[in-house]
Amino acid sequence: MSAPLERRYCAIVEYDGTDFLGFQYQAIGRTIQGEIETSIRKVAQTEVRISGAGRTDAGVHATGQVIAFNISWKHSLLDLQRALNAILPPDIAVLDLNIVDQDFHPRFSARSRSYCYKIINQLWPSALCHRYACHVRDTLDVAAMGQASRSLLGSHDFASFGKPTQGSSTIRNVMQAEWDVDGCLLKFSITANAFLYRMVRKIVGSLIQVGLGQIAADEVQQILEAQDLTRSAPAVPAHGLYLVQVSYADDG
Repeated sequence: MSAPLERRYCAIVEYDGTDFLGFQYQAIGRTIQGEIETSIRKVAQTEVRISGAGRTDAGVHATGQVIAFNISWKHSLLDLQRALNAILPPDIAVLDLNIVDQDFHPRFSARSRSYCYKIINQLWPSALCHRYACHVRDTLDVAAMGQASRSLLGSHDFASFGKPTQGSSTIRNVMQAEWDVDGCLLKFSITANAFLYRMVRKIVGSLIQVGLGQIAADEVQQILEAQDLTRSAPAVPAHGLYLVQVSYADDG
């Protein structure tokens, strides 16, 4: 019997980033990439290297991270997904699995990425949410934060909010930047063609300053136009950030 052909697989992965040093493999320490590669290696009995749509930092979560890898597998997609989820640790799960073209790359084939940042806005911290949302005790003016968010829409130079992970361009196109409120839970959703390093967390930090009345809503536009990283607020903690979706040309 001939060996099964090697195929390229694409998976949507969810993880709780609390106990990881980030997505990207490191020689020492627990990473998303390291755990997934170890699990695939055990299931497929072969060395493997995965690629991901985003190299999320330590503490950042994901509900829609996209990965791809090549293996030879003679059973069904469902069997592979079931086997991986049986071996993966409980803070990582494969939500969906498909076969894709060999030229597919989770990062370079992506057309847009969507993140959300969650804030618990109440006097006392939440024991149940402290791993998954940033606590802000003082009341935030969400209307002012929403007004400031609209200045981010469109194609701009976002050098005031981050550094490029590759290349030198800091121009990004933001298609969505909005706040939702559900009681004391605030959620900032942002979609762009790509993001700079810590861009979302520094944007949220600046918007929180607006919500606290420390800066005016129109000052976010001035920070953006300054193209100066020292003008924006410090990055908010990683544990409130989620990679929620990566979109590709054939989506929908």
